[in-house]
Amino acid sequence: MSANPNTPATDNPVDRKGGHLWHQLHSEREDISEALLKEFQPRLESQSGGQEMSTDEALRTADWQRLTEKWHRTLLQERLLKIDDALDRLMSGSYGNCSRCGRWIEDTKLAVDPAAAFCVYCWQRMETRH
Repeated sequence: MSANPNTPATDNPVDRKGGHLWHQLHSEREDISEALLKEFQPRLESQSGGQEMSTDEALRTADWQRLTEKWHRTLLQERLLKIDDALDRLMSGSYGNCSRCGRWIEDTKLAVDPAAAFCVYCWQRMETRH
């Protein structure tokens, strides 16, 4: 089996769409991955000008910090999944098409969020159901 040197090895949709979008999504993905790898260290600093916190205050502060960190981590993980999905769609050639109905996602929506997976119509329908 011989390969024709004049035939491209693959038909890469990233080349057709431009590498800028690929790099933008990958850059955001790297930033999120780095943030997820950082260890969250609770800081029990005094809130009252140098006075020590009571044990109850310290526990409430630590609980609040853990909840905030969990919420932040969840948001980062959800965004990472959304970016991975967009990268998959970019590679498969379906980037820019609604994942639900297949219609084109508006350019303005993709400009705001390049990882958008749904057209405005499908997104609104999903939002009204919640």
